[in-house]
Amino acid sequence: MGRGVERVALTVGCVGLLVVAIAGCTAAPAASDADSPAQSQPAVSQPADPPAASPSPPVETATECVDGTWNADLDGLIGQQAQQLSATGLDVTSADATGSQTLSIGREGVLGFDADMTFVLAVDMAGGLTMTMTQTHTGVLSANWEWSDDATADGGTIRFSDFDDSGYDVQTAIDINGQSAESPFPPPSVAAADVPTVVTCDGNTLTTHPEGSPFTTTWTRG
Repeated sequence: MGRGVERVALTVGCVGLLVVAIAGCTAAPAASDADSPAQSQPAVSQPADPPAASPSPPVETATECVDGTWNADLDGLIGQQAQQLSATGLDVTSADATGSQTLSIGREGVLGFDADMTFVLAVDMAGGLTMTMTQTHTGVLSANWEWSDDATADGGTIRFSDFDDSGYDVQTAIDINGQSAESPFPPPSVAAADVPTVVTCDGNTLTTHPEGSPFTTTWTRG
């Protein structure tokens, strides 16, 4: 039984916290018939087509895409956790997520994270025992961010600095058949989320994947 509790605690605890210049030219005005004979009129030059607009630099394009407020797909996240536990041999009987998780990314390099959400996982431990883990995330955290060298127009890896999780709180409760039980391992510190994170962005969809995490969070533009 202890090994199963350990697996659930570690898995749920890992939810981591993610000038185009167009030059133009105009032709000189043509001489009129009244100014000179027709045969002496110079040929009128045609205006050249303006050069095609150059695309924005990849980093700027990626920044434009991620800029804004994003809402997490909590159902998708809890579903990944359930799959992760099932892959270890545990019998997950239910996995539910309620509340909200919001990510605000500013193009000037600031990031805010606001959560008021609850995850509930139930596992059949056999022998008539059912374990339920409830984890709540509340509060806000903030950081500065910048792209790493791998950034493209679709995203890349972002790194954080000045990470502040002092206003963020995670509480985990485990019960077995309705009786409170202690988790053998506390969940990792929220500060563990301060790791390089791979980001992709496509219009109104964003994904974040912290390095080393088994989970990818999908966000939709708010």
